[in-house]
Amino acid sequence: MNPTRLGRLMDAEMRQQPAVLAALADRFADIGGQVAALFGAGGPAGVAFLARGSSDHAALLGRYAVELQTGLPTCLVAPSLATAYGREPDGFRGWLLIALSQSGRTPEIVDLTRRYAAVGARVVAVTNDPDSALARTAHYTVGLEAGPERAVPATKTVTSQMLAVLALASGLGTGGVTARQAAELPTAAAQLLVDTAGVDRAAALLATVDRLAVVGRSACYPAALETALKLQETTGLMAHGFSTADFRHGPIAVTGPGTPAVLLAGSGPADTDTLDLRYPLTARYAQIVLAGTAPEATVTWPALGHLGECLLATIRGQQLALAVSRALGIDADHPTGLAKVTLTH
Repeated sequence: MNPTRLGRLMDAEMRQQPAVLAALADRFADIGGQVAALFGAGGPAGVAFLARGSSDHAALLGRYAVELQTGLPTCLVAPSLATAYGREPDGFRGWLLIALSQSGRTPEIVDLTRRYAAVGARVVAVTNDPDSALARTAHYTVGLEAGPERAVPATKTVTSQMLAVLALASGLGTGGVTARQAAELPTAAAQLLVDTAGVDRAAALLATVDRLAVVGRSACYPAALETALKLQETTGLMAHGFSTADFRHGPIAVTGPGTPAVLLAGSGPADTDTLDLRYPLTARYAQIVLAGTAPEATVTWPALGHLGECLLATIRGQQLALAVSRALGIDADHPTGLAKVTLTH
């Protein structure tokens, strides 16, 4: 079979991302204004993010954005504390809960959203289905308007969720991604999607191994986790995502001959730490795929100087996963044993 026929749905949905992001960027300022209006002058006591899977990686980007811009206490909710252990979120009165679910139908996300609203939290839903159960539970819904997504690996809904959380964060404090900067992301995304030479070179290496590490920090950390997940879903490789700082504390030991590391390093102040990993990795004889804004990177994206680079790193990860799956003769649209919607409780 022609390799380009494998993963056709995933490829097509990836290529829709510039248009989806452009439509969302047009609403960026309004989204920020809507979340600000939920609280008036006082603002929330804190911000909690609720998600699973790829949505959890978008939530992590949101956590970085909110903490960086506002200094508010911010957390990622552990759903099982309520659903399995029965602990109600009584201490979250006056908080903002941002619940992310591409389908809006994951039972535990919908259940937890209702519980948070019942104790006095203000709830924002981020979903591709504005008529879903999650949207009906929220005080305000950011509809992604990404259109149907049929490939099992989520692509356009992930990057649109990432842009949505940056828009929500903009309504809580200054100093983050602006509407003007958000408007530049679709063009940058379109440029990446037609530039695959570096991705193809990296994929040729990764298709020869059965395990690898994907490492990044700050804006690149959510992208590292998402890239690892996409590689897992599409290829079955034992790919693990790590924070650069955590990677140094022990997991670097998994790398060596036959176990490469994909380093995601943009133009932020924490990315130098990731670039410096090249030295201990080389000492371990580990092959390195460097992706980012450095001139010597095999896989590149433009230096933006803000958290929006997470979206570009994520798109590069999607391209890498698709290219590796094609090199292995795997149809990324229909990974074995996986379904589009995972109904966790």
